[in-house]
Amino acid sequence: MLVPASLPPQPGWHSGHTAVHACPGVTASRCVQATTWAATIRWRDCAECLPHRTVAALPPGGVALQVTVSLEHPRPGWIRPRAWPPRLTGRDVHAPFEGLPARIGVYQHEALVHGVEVGTMVFFGRPRPTARQAARAAAILRALKLP
Repeated sequence: MLVPASLPPQPGWHSGHTAVHACPGVTASRCVQATTWAATIRWRDCAECLPHRTVAALPPGGVALQVTVSLEHPRPGWIRPRAWPPRLTGRDVHAPFEGLPARIGVYQHEALVHGVEVGTMVFFGRPRPTARQAARAAAILRALKLP
């Protein structure tokens, strides 16, 4: 049974999560998912949308992230077991990202963790995060409790 990833309260962060629900376009017997989000500013979008309004308001030093956990039957062949939390470095952040302002840097990570698919997106208020920004995002990913 899947449960959302949980995040204990973190000073300076706003967070929340969705309930577990069927993945878009399929039945719950085929796929279920839940998304957890956290940001250094108030979240302004639906939890599972590309966060256009949130990143538009993100200051240069800001960070926002989404982590979606899912169970899919059958599991996609491309997803592989990987370590959690991911090692987030500035080298892995890309900008521009399709659909977002060029000033926003994005980090993506897909992994199979203890049999659960985990998709991570981290948004930075600048194309390349500072060491402090990357450390703040990494600390939140470490604090996140996966199912």
